[in-house]
Amino acid sequence: MTTLEQLKARMEDLKSAPPLEKARTFLKAYCANNSTLQEVEDQVRHALGFNTIPLMTGLDGLEAVLADKKVPGAALVTLAREDAKRQELPATPDAARNYLGQVVALLRKYLPEQPEPEGAAGFGIDDVYNLRDPAGKLERLRCTDMIGVGSESFAVLVPEHASEDKGPFTVYRYQAVPGQPFKYDRVTDAAVVAKVLKASRS
Repeated sequence: MTTLEQLKARMEDLKSAPPLEKARTFLKAYCANNSTLQEVEDQVRHALGFNTIPLMTGLDGLEAVLADKKVPGAALVTLAREDAKRQELPATPDAARNYLGQVVALLRKYLPEQPEPEGAAGFGIDDVYNLRDPAGKLERLRCTDMIGVGSESFAVLVPEHASEDKGPFTVYRYQAVPGQPFKYDRVTDAAVVAKVLKASRS
């Protein structure tokens, strides 16, 4: 496995980690080595230029932990005093919550809430889209292949964390014409789906 593949695997693991682990990972990487919030902010701004995933997952984790009433006060104290290395803070849940809230506010400054758009403006391998199933329910689907069959173009997608070998598979027919809106529709004809999947695997 190359260094890039290892990094991608680590990022995927981080995205699916529990909130407490996301929060701890962020605090250890961004707060433990910086003695002030200004230094944390400088490092965050630097990271924005090349990899926002640890910032996004850190924000997700911290917000979830602070919103969860079941998280014990002692866990918050550990996050602030040990993971973030803020030994000068009083060992109280209130002091810890206040500090962690400041970190969340700092991250929110650079990572405004942006709901992910629904639909696709164009398909791309490994990109994830919010698309509706036939019943109208929103699904997160990842594109695993784009292929031409006959005179038509198709995209093969699987649920975001599903295996691209095992599926379940969803197939979209699409038209990408320069200067025109991207057009796509879900293929419901089983024979066409089978033909596209066969071509994709060959």
